Amino acid sequence: MRFCFVLIVGILVGVLTVSAALFGGSKAYLEKEEGTRGLGTLFSGVEDTAAAQWSVANEKLDEKKYRSAERILKALYERWPNSLEAPEAVVAHAEILKKRKEWDGAFTLYQYAIDNYANRLKGYSEVLNAQFELAMTVMEMRRMAFLFGGYQLPEMAIPYFETVILNGPQWERAAEAMMMVGECNRKSDAFEKAISAYVELTLRYPNHSLAEEATWQRIECLKALRGKYPESPSILNRILTATTVYLSTYPDAERRGTIILLRNELYEFQSEQLLDQGRFYERVAKNPIAALRSYESVLELYPKSQHVVAAQLRIDALLDQGVKSVVEEISE
Repeated sequence: MRFCFVLIVGILVGVLTVSAALFGGSKAYLEKEEGTRGLGTLFSGVEDTAAAQWSVANEKLDEKKYRSAERILKALYERWPNSLEAPEAVVAHAEILKKRKEWDGAFTLYQYAIDNYANRLKGYSEVLNAQFELAMTVMEMRRMAFLFGGYQLPEMAIPYFETVILNGPQWERAAEAMMMVGECNRKSDAFEKAISAYVELTLRYPNHSLAEEATWQRIECLKALRGKYPESPSILNRILTATTVYLSTYPDAERRGTIILLRNELYEFQSEQLLDQGRFYERVAKNPIAALRSYESVLELYPKSQHVVAAQLRIDALLDQGVKSVVEEISE
């Protein structure tokens, strides 16, 4: 009796273990030892060779029986991971998941193909392109579209684009993927991260057609940061640096006029800040010498500013009061 009980328990444990492996919810794609046939495969119609298995899978694909094809393909690359057919089987499985709009599962399988069969994929560029298009889909996807048109979460696509770049740093669309990293961050108001992506694009791919756009978007992000921190001298200086880089790198760009107008605006803004500083010293701090120096700085640093006239008037008034600048006092 005890022997029967132990035997029954052993059988149940074995069956449950196999069932968990076959029907569990995990999406991990694990390799089995090549040529191994588990208990489940004895009843699943698995063929004796990878070539035969691939042939059956293609028949199911032609018949658009995707569920059956998926099961057959998965069995192929798990049982014969080193076969000639395994790389194509993984890609075909990913294509099925893509048809079902299982974006993450499809992307993961494409990555599985790259990680395990990079040198054996017949269309490495096509796999990268498939990953890129999946990333674009995730980026543009509208969630809860039934509610006021839904909303987007572009930041969800960032890991996808970054993976594409790692998979093919010299791929023809790698710069485009880097641009999308910047765009996802910009649309998510992560402006500093977006700026980093745009700068990296211009450094990695300086001759790419997207380099100018990335340089411009860097400026746009800095303008957005200035909107949040209008008094920040650091951001103002960064904008001036970025616009200088743009004008020197792309002197004939269509946006040249826009850039010059922006720089003129910053020029006037900074001269006004200095004028206001002088007014503060003169009226609030009661420090006429510091006020005079601030007004003189307006003339020295921003000679073409519209605030020069106001600064000169205050200089004349202070000089009439007998105020002398530090330079004059030292010379005397």
